[in-house]
Amino acid sequence: MKIQSKYLNGDVIQWLADDAVSLFFLLKSIPALKENNVQKDSKVIVNSISLHSLNKKAYDYFDAPGIGIMWFFSSFVESGCNVSDNIVYSILKEILKFQQDDGGFTLNWKPFCSTACITGQLVYYLLESGYQGKEVEKGIEWILSHQRDDGGWLYCPIGSVGDSLKYLLFKRTGKGLGLVHTDAPSCAVATVMCAKALMKIDTRNCNDSFQRAIAYMFRNDAIFTEAGCRCRVAYNHELLGYPFYLDYDSIDAIQFSLFLDDTAEAFRIRLFNQCIKKQFDDGSFPLEHRRRGCMHQFLRLPVKLKTKDKLTTARVVSMLVNTGNAVIE
Repeated sequence: MKIQSKYLNGDVIQWLADDAVSLFFLLKSIPALKENNVQKDSKVIVNSISLHSLNKKAYDYFDAPGIGIMWFFSSFVESGCNVSDNIVYSILKEILKFQQDDGGFTLNWKPFCSTACITGQLVYYLLESGYQGKEVEKGIEWILSHQRDDGGWLYCPIGSVGDSLKYLLFKRTGKGLGLVHTDAPSCAVATVMCAKALMKIDTRNCNDSFQRAIAYMFRNDAIFTEAGCRCRVAYNHELLGYPFYLDYDSIDAIQFSLFLDDTAEAFRIRLFNQCIKKQFDDGSFPLEHRRRGCMHQFLRLPVKLKTKDKLTTARVVSMLVNTGNAVIE
């Protein structure tokens, strides 16, 4: 394979092809290559991501990145597995136990209550896995009914330092952040996760909600003005492998920007140029924040702290191809 693009300084396809994980994600994310190249057997990918074994801790701390079953489920699905795989289906059935009566999903906080970021995350991966049970419809209904007037989402059982202390000391989460919590803007993490879930379904039935979410994310660069959640819980984990758990970056933002109208063209171009300018002389792109595969606009690290990252490069190449700015032969 060869890549041709006026936006790349060099052809990085062979460099990516030498790494099984990078090549897999490259093939998986480019529809033109998917039919003929992506194999059902993704054991190499699963083994590279799942460095911990499923045990009692994975179920006791089901929401914890790196060790919980929510993280495992997301990693397996992102690695190409689906509901036809026994391990994915068995974890899926356990995760569905944490869906609340209102259709939302909860974190490992007592008392259990629906949380916007986790609901969006899990509905997205339920859809991505091919699961078509009634739980997906309930989750979508929760997302649609909890969108705020500003277009985003803010719904979490932890709303302050005081709430955090109540949880740590008494296992109670306090008042939290509700749907009508008007003195705080929506949460970028929750909004991105819910928007991704809506993007996976037939948007004719929820196009207005999806467009309002996109508009919120790009209003005053809201998607980049915070690096954590409004609930004061910092999802700043050094994840193992490709970013998939409560994460977003400037490459995601470019994909979302494609759904904006022509009035956002100037912003889309600026975002695109900021991404392209970060590449090295050979056409590869940097690792930022030690989070493999991420390109965070709000992290402006000195060049000397950046190293080449194959997963970031694979994501940029896929974005270029899928937006018509590159061709792979």
